[in-house]
Amino acid sequence: MRAVPVTNPKPWYFEILACPDCLGGLVEKESVLICNNCTFSSSPLHQLDLRPQSPRRINLEVPRIFYPTRALANVEISRPAPSFNGPTGIRNAAELLSVMQDVMNEPGRVLDLGCGPRDQAEPIGFLGHDYVGIDLSSAEADILCDAHALPFRSASLDFVFSYAVLSHLHNPFLAISEVKRVLKAGGTYCGTVGQGEPFNNTFFHHTVWGMLSLAHALDLTVLRLWSCWDTLSGLASMGRYPRVIRYAIGALDRIHSALPALAPRKMAWSRQDKLLDGLHRAASIGFVIRK
Repeated sequence: MRAVPVTNPKPWYFEILACPDCLGGLVEKESVLICNNCTFSSSPLHQLDLRPQSPRRINLEVPRIFYPTRALANVEISRPAPSFNGPTGIRNAAELLSVMQDVMNEPGRVLDLGCGPRDQAEPIGFLGHDYVGIDLSSAEADILCDAHALPFRSASLDFVFSYAVLSHLHNPFLAISEVKRVLKAGGTYCGTVGQGEPFNNTFFHHTVWGMLSLAHALDLTVLRLWSCWDTLSGLASMGRYPRVIRYAIGALDRIHSALPALAPRKMAWSRQDKLLDGLHRAASIGFVIRK
């Protein structure tokens, strides 16, 4: 019997790839991906490089005026209930994975936007989903690409996951418009974004109002916002201060957490008011947004 050569199947995400320059279809010719509509080409071997090579024009409309305090009144601001009990990546994303577990009842396609060390591949795979990790420069990423020009077909993904990525993008409105484009109707965008964290190679930090503004401008629905940790904690661990100053900030953070009586008027606040107060002084904010 003649032996049949074994060929390695292409990863699942090859079927939804699109040209980052014009969104045209990509075809493979002699181990090179070539766009049907423009001059884009990239080698698919080892690590796909689908970073844009030419500018792509995208129109963004001026959003309607809105009132963030009213919008926030319709958003859940408590932390997600912990339900994920699978493996943990280098970065502990248990809250985000709990959201994923709760909103995705069936196996789906998940994009890890800004995957860095690709440490969420195992946890997301544990939940039974197809995973693809993208990053601008990480050698561990499945695909090298720019978050402002995602190389995927429109409405091809069920869930976009981004752990502390949005602050690192130089045009968040454009980036969110791309997230919206690649998500299926009813799809979810979930992640965290810096608010009170110090500079760490970031462009824009986002307040609660900022997140509402991004979603409002692109007709997306914010389902949940929550405080991931307090700004004092962020400054103590990430701030570019002398060690003794960071230690002092950390001590203040522990005192603040242990002695709520230092602010007696807050002790009479409702649980909702306390959650809102914590959200406005958060180092980073968790978010769940639905298309």
